[in-house]
Amino acid sequence: MKIEVLGCSGGIGQGLKTTTFLIDDSLLLDAGTGVELLTMERMLNIRDIIITHAHLDHIIGLPLMLATIFDLHQRPINIYALPEVISALKQHIFNWTIWPDYTVLPEERPIINMHSVNIGETLLIQKKKIEVIPAQHPTPTAGYLVSDGQHSFAFTGDSGINDALWSILNSRKPDLLIIDVSFTDESEELARLSGHLTPSLLAQQIQQLRIDPRIAITHLKPGIEDIIMQQCHQLLPQHQIDRLNHGEVINLI
Repeated sequence: MKIEVLGCSGGIGQGLKTTTFLIDDSLLLDAGTGVELLTMERMLNIRDIIITHAHLDHIIGLPLMLATIFDLHQRPINIYALPEVISALKQHIFNWTIWPDYTVLPEERPIINMHSVNIGETLLIQKKKIEVIPAQHPTPTAGYLVSDGQHSFAFTGDSGINDALWSILNSRKPDLLIIDVSFTDESEELARLSGHLTPSLLAQQIQQLRIDPRIAITHLKPGIEDIIMQQCHQLLPQHQIDRLNHGEVINLI
């Protein structure tokens, strides 16, 4: 299974793109500003999109991509998300005011089909098992655990303290954990209020982990990335912890 990191930043700036992961070239996990790195051909190759939550940095690429490929698309794209996220997309994005309603365009065969999913549900998409896992964020949010039958990875989505996560990870034993650590320890109050982790909060949470996957830190806020990683390494020297990088390709083989 190949994971292409098109975007993994907690903000924008030169060289930075927000959360967008492309799996095996045709499955998109979140649709942030990283979508703009795809060629027309690669956008047309996307068949399914799974979305963690409706915050703008995770969905802003979706309406723009649909407008770009609209005249050339051959088959509808399936979008999977929590019911509240589907509702938010319909009410606030595809509402003819912010953007055309692509759930009804073109009339004979709309470009997108939206599917509601629930925490605990397991989906079968493109021969992959995708488990919807809990997240803790100020807006309804899910993480996803993706398995091709041989290898798997978990993506927490944007999430703060999330005690329900760790028993699932211990049971499923993913090879890779992509986890949100957005702020330094000096900003713990802000992290808690906004539903994110700091290195110290990660260190507290990870005590519940009974397996030893590779851990990749994502959603770091611009300008403080090095400090976040220094604090992670100081607090968790026994774990393999790396910063997720834009343009990185991870092959789980």
